[in-house]
Amino acid sequence: MHRFLPLLTVSLAVALAWLEVHPTLVFLASLAAIVPLVGVMGRTTERLAAKLGPTIGGLLNSTLNNLPELIIGGVALSNGLTAVVKASLTGAILANLLVSLGVALIAGGLKFGEQKFDAKRLRISGSMLMICAFCFIVPAAFSLGTPEGTRDLSLEMSFVLVAIYCLNVVVAVVSGGGGTGLPTDEAITDEHPEESVWWGVGVLFVAAGMLGLVTELLSHALEPTAKYFGLSNTFSGLVLLGGVGSLGEILSGYHFARQGRPSLVLSATVGSTIQLVLLVAPLLVFAGQLLNQPMDLAFTSFEVVGIVLATLIARELIEDGKATWFEGCLLLGIYVILAIGFFHLPD
Repeated sequence: MHRFLPLLTVSLAVALAWLEVHPTLVFLASLAAIVPLVGVMGRTTERLAAKLGPTIGGLLNSTLNNLPELIIGGVALSNGLTAVVKASLTGAILANLLVSLGVALIAGGLKFGEQKFDAKRLRISGSMLMICAFCFIVPAAFSLGTPEGTRDLSLEMSFVLVAIYCLNVVVAVVSGGGGTGLPTDEAITDEHPEESVWWGVGVLFVAAGMLGLVTELLSHALEPTAKYFGLSNTFSGLVLLGGVGSLGEILSGYHFARQGRPSLVLSATVGSTIQLVLLVAPLLVFAGQLLNQPMDLAFTSFEVVGIVLATLIARELIEDGKATWFEGCLLLGIYVILAIGFFHLPD
């Protein structure tokens, strides 16, 4: 039954939109349809990663887990929802660092007690996280003096970020994953060895197309739904779209933590966040140029504060190379506090 769940939920969302029912129902149905689609993409990506080896597979896993965020952001951007795209990116970063990592620490801590991480990989990941935070601080500070110049600045920074991402990939392949926090000594288990690589690619392609369709429906229903429930577009994008888009990382982090594989937990959470900033954010800036939408990296002050706080706190908690379930609870608590702040923040 679960195999047909994505098709059923997508069909329901499309039918409600075609019947022109209240936008709130279309929004909720579309949001419900995104959840199983992201789950399918996450599981399929994990199976592909298992077939391609630990290094390439880990890189593929952390990269394609960000595909839902890219699709959701691209569709919303095409509908002129630039602020929602930025909120969705912020929400995905916060969800990866606070929710995904928090859930993984709780799941692993309750089963194994204290979890230990590779010190070298932690140092590299911590440094990359600081670079990610820096990418949002510079445009925000620049916009205080000359807000009209942030688009050119963001475009130029995006080329630099993509270059860093490409270099990161090269280092990961050459060093066996040491440059990105990808696994070197742990392989992802292939739970469905009978499925070919091309079958997995086909499933990803179909799921991505369906995700784009329901995201289009959701984008049109977002604003009236937010008004109906008294929510801001920023909160809807950050908590709802960002959280749902990060479902793949949450599931992967939980799965790897229960298996006692801390390096894969880092890859699915911290590594995925790094690639979200270095690749997805620049690609959306490029898309904004093509679609003539004012997409840049100059986020609101509270969004930047949230990203920087999440980065610093996540880095601080795992910097000593070990973590417990209680530290996972702290990460979830910080996410709730930030979500409350965004709830009271007007558009």
